[in-house]
Order: sequence, then C-alpha cells, then structure tokens
Amino acid sequence: MPGTVTVGSTSFPFDEEIFALHFENQPNLVRDAMVSSGAMVNDAYIASLVQNGSNTYTMPFYNALADGDEDNYDGQTDMTTDQITGASQSGVVFGRMKAWEAPQFISDFTSAKPMSAIAARIAPWYVHQTQKRIIGITNAVLGVTKMKSHAVTKTALNENTLSDVTQEIWGDNKDNIVMAIMHSAVAQEFEDLNRANYLKYTDQNGMTRQVRTIDVNGILCIIDDGTPYTAASGDGSTPATYDTYLFGRGALRYAPAPVTKPVETWRDPKTKGGVDFIGTRKRETIHPNGFSFVKPSAMTESPTNAQLFAKANWELAYSDPRAILIGKMTTPGHAA
Repeated sequence: MPGTVTVGSTSFPFDEEIFALHFENQPNLVRDAMVSSGAMVNDAYIASLVQNGSNTYTMPFYNALADGDEDNYDGQTDMTTDQITGASQSGVVFGRMKAWEAPQFISDFTSAKPMSAIAARIAPWYVHQTQKRIIGITNAVLGVTKMKSHAVTKTALNENTLSDVTQEIWGDNKDNIVMAIMHSAVAQEFEDLNRANYLKYTDQNGMTRQVRTIDVNGILCIIDDGTPYTAASGDGSTPATYDTYLFGRGALRYAPAPVTKPVETWRDPKTKGGVDFIGTRKRETIHPNGFSFVKPSAMTESPTNAQLFAKANWELAYSDPRAILIGKMTTPGHAA
C-alpha cells in the first residue's frame, strides 16, 4: 500500500508488518504509569498460563498463618502445631478488536492522509480503553460483599484527605498505597494546595512524554475526567462529588495473551472508488488481586465490558478484605 504513515515522531512506508511491530511496541502510558508505580504488576506466571490461548486461569495462594498464642517453652509443655491453608483466585482474558477505514478518493485530490491520521491515533485510543477498563473493574470489585469498608466518603477535601483516607481503610498498611486515578477537579484542588507536582515519563525508546499525572503525598495520581462524579444540585446547595480510586502495590495483575494477527490491513477497490482499512486485535487480562472472576452463563470466549464491570461476576478470594489493596474515596472537588 503506497504512502507514508506518521506515528508520533516516527515516519515509515505504510507496511502491515512494520505497523504491526510499531503497534505492539507502542507504550500504553496509563498502564506504564501504573506499572512504574507498582500498582500494576506484569505477571509472568499468568502469561505462562494463557500462552496457549486459554481464556481463564487459576492462581493458587497460601493464606496467612492462623492467629493465636505461642506455647510455653519450659521444658515440660508439648509444642502444638497449626496447618497452613491455601486457596485460589481465578481470572479471565478479554479479547478486543477495532477497525478503521479511509476512502482513497480524498487522498487523490487533496493533501489529506487519512490513513496516517488513523495510525497516529490508534495507540491513544487504546490508552483510553485501558483507563475505562481499570475503573470499570475496580468499581465492580468494590461492590462485592465485605468490601464496603474500602469506599470512604469525605465532605471536605484538603491537603490531608488522601493520606487520611488511606489510613482509615488500611491502617498501618497505608504506605502500600502507591497509585490513584482522580478527576481533574480533585487534582486541581490538590494543585492549588501546593501538594501536586506534574510528572514526565521516558518510554522504552528514550522519548520523554508528559502523562496527565501528579504526585500527591507520595502517591502517583493519574488524572482522568472519565472517573464517575455526581453533579452539584441545581440550587448549588450540594456540591459536586468525585470518585478517586486507590491502588496498592500489586493490586492489579497484567498479562498479554497471544494474538496471531494483532494488526491487519486490507482494501476494498470497488466501493466508493476504493477504501483502505486498518484492523487491530488484542487479548489481555487485568486482574484485581484477591478476587475471582465468576464466569456468567451468557459469556462467550471473551467477556464483554458489561460482564467485566458487573459486581455479580466477582467474588472475594482472600479471607480478609484488609489484604485487598484497592479502594475508593468520594470527595468534593475544586471550588470554581
């Protein structure tokens, strides 16, 4: 296919294999930021479980040792023993695909290069999908029975709110919370309180990219206006409130799954004088650590977003919810 595709600062002849390689290596800035913070872990074990095309997987784990008292070591008392117990959690791989088209006729009499424009926008488009999926899955597991203590509402937002909420939910384990996703109205309030610093990341190709992130009290925060909020009342007596999602180290486990043809191009020479197409496919898993996905009866070989985001399809695998490093705080935002 003739022409040149420009993706970011990289230009190359439009070739399916070259674009496929670029597509697979294009950084997902949201996922990369979560991995660098430690909130999301690239899980090689899960990757090994799904490398042959499976859409579900099970991970065993040991429970914490049972609480109790020591035996008296006095030369007369016998030592008692407890047995360690184990359990497992199950996850699911989701597959997604999307195609775009561009009519050739536009390029024949203008300088427009629609295929170039499409190629340059595919990676950011998938970044947005990642953000939506993380928020949707997080909302689902926070709706599971026994997780009510992990959702805290505050009537005011100040420089200490984020720190206070992490202590309220996790107590002396609050230092394990390393990542948050928040609305810009919340981020702006922290910025006005001089508690925020904007950060930049350097990707694997050495390019520095500014991600919409700030650091608040040592917690890396992704700014996303797609986070849920409740609008202010019509008379202004009740301010708008915003949900901020909190994640600890290893709270999410990530692994890619194999796809034979992640990128494909084709052409319809007959319709409208000729139409060019780019199609993309991907399979991956984003698993909230400590939960199991319960496959609904209507699910095909890949769950829909509606199925991933339904609290009925998740159950707590850990016996103690305090071990779950996922939470949410609901607060007012920046006062206009």
